[in-house]
Amino acid sequence: MRTLVTGGHGFLGSHLVEHLLDEGHEVRAMVSPWGKTHNLAHLEANPRLEIVRGDITEPESLGPVFADMELAYHFAARVLDWGRWAWFEKTNVEGTRNVLEAGERAGLKRFVQVSSVAVHPYSGFRDADPRETQRGGDEMVNYARSKALAEELVEASELETVVVRPGLWPYGPRDPNLHKFLGPLKKGGFPLVAGGRSVINTVSAANLSLGLRLAGTVPAAANRAYVIADAGAPDWRELLSYLAAGVGGPAPKMSLPGWLSLGVSIPVEWMWAVFAPKKEPPLTKYRGGVMNRDVHFSIDQAREELGFEPVESWQEGFDRALAWFKAQG
Repeated sequence: MRTLVTGGHGFLGSHLVEHLLDEGHEVRAMVSPWGKTHNLAHLEANPRLEIVRGDITEPESLGPVFADMELAYHFAARVLDWGRWAWFEKTNVEGTRNVLEAGERAGLKRFVQVSSVAVHPYSGFRDADPRETQRGGDEMVNYARSKALAEELVEASELETVVVRPGLWPYGPRDPNLHKFLGPLKKGGFPLVAGGRSVINTVSAANLSLGLRLAGTVPAAANRAYVIADAGAPDWRELLSYLAAGVGGPAPKMSLPGWLSLGVSIPVEWMWAVFAPKKEPPLTKYRGGVMNRDVHFSIDQAREELGFEPVESWQEGFDRALAWFKAQG
């Protein structure tokens, strides 16, 4: 199948490109004009891979990108838990509108939107139904709000669409954010929140790639939404202790009260927004609150309708991610 992956040079996009090539797809990976292709370097010799440049905020650049494609996966997005609304609106909302319109003009057979569980307010839920859980909310960070609006555009499209929300913590080899956890964990300086008792969905890049392929090819998936995640429901203490052991660090012991973590994060993010708006804050409202409540969805719909079954446990997935991290020196 002739398949387009926008943001194919990114961490998760590159894993999907690799998986689709292994499954026999002809893949066109769209890279932003400024994007680096090192995540695709090991695949460039594959004759079924084509790497093209395109900008989702520039509609005129998308015609050649979508030409002759049958299936498209839309990864390209601004993924940050801080920043001005205008940044997210341009890329995640208007950019999604642009790729949908390009897909309609090209006559795509199916469009898969890679969204986020952040479209749901983190009010605390275990094994929740992703189709019945509330979406949106006044307290959403700008990233989450933009992804919720993008989903609305996808649902209104004339294309046959599928929405896939990866588990809260996607991870794997080539993960550019893994060091933010492993460095402090090795030194014993990563605090828990509320004792680390809240549970989450994790999702390895391998499990997510499988779920995405099925979402793009199984007929029953048309116009439905899924959460794709690892099996199980680890809590933050269990998860971070496993990672700490993997890098030779102590299990996290320090724990902040949930109210304190959130209370500190709000003024910190505000100060950075005022005095250093283009720099990442050391703590954000999102980070201050995400460990404070359960954020866990059922994957039963993906299992029953797509035939999805995780190919590795979260422990096996993190072992592979840790091995990659250590190999980087």
